[in-house]
Amino acid sequence: MIDPELRRRVKDLELRAMRLVSGRFMGEWASNLKGQGLEFRDLREYVPGDDIRRLDWKATARTGRPHLRQFTEERQQSVWFALDLSASMTDRKGELARRLVATLAWASVKQGDPFGFVGFTDRIEMSRPSARGETQLWATIDLVANHSPASKGTDFSPVWEFFLKSLTARATIVLVSDFSVGIDKKMLAALALRHEVLAFQVIDPRETGAIPGGLSLAVDGETGERRWVDFSSTGARSNLSALSETDRRSLQAELRKSGVWYREFYAGDDFLPPLLAFFHRRREVLGA
Repeated sequence: MIDPELRRRVKDLELRAMRLVSGRFMGEWASNLKGQGLEFRDLREYVPGDDIRRLDWKATARTGRPHLRQFTEERQQSVWFALDLSASMTDRKGELARRLVATLAWASVKQGDPFGFVGFTDRIEMSRPSARGETQLWATIDLVANHSPASKGTDFSPVWEFFLKSLTARATIVLVSDFSVGIDKKMLAALALRHEVLAFQVIDPRETGAIPGGLSLAVDGETGERRWVDFSSTGARSNLSALSETDRRSLQAELRKSGVWYREFYAGDDFLPPLLAFFHRRREVLGA
């Protein structure tokens, strides 16, 4: 049961989400889900221009020629949100991640789409089965707001395993994390063959040297490691920014190779324009 105090605490978030989930955004959201619920039908040989993410590697190895999976469209498809709750998801990143999930979950409610939720660290901290309606939204908000993670670390393997074992029908999986640790590319690729996977990386510009400052003590929330960083030094900030951008581009490349859609979001910025741009571009690529 959601108490009145919790409702007051998240009222602002709800109102923001309601303002965002309208007009152009709802159109993009609906267009992106339309036709993406697919059920396996049969195999055919690959022809240039086909989506390589639907290659069937077993059939390709067996025949010696690339084969593609063909699907028939299902009427409706579930959306699953996977939210990183680890200690590296600091206040600004955590707030941005929760707003992204809340906005998309509200869009699902308004569209009449079922959605499920998983919160994780280096284990599955919580989950809620797929369902429709505002009751599902509020129950998910209640779950997140009242949960204290049992672990500080991050490991994506339990998330991949959860979805690979529990989802029988094709779904859209929205993963929101700062991706502070590496990913198991093999397991992720297997997941992306069965489902549509969208990876949203949340970034705090203060952690990448983008914002000038003074001498600051940086603490790794997961390991407890401490070090002093001089954010007043242009050279230090430039080096940190270059390293951060290299890491981001490397992650982006790995995700795309695995057949995963990627977009980064920055704490302190309005997340709606890049979110709209992401879904618009995805719709164009898929021809939806």
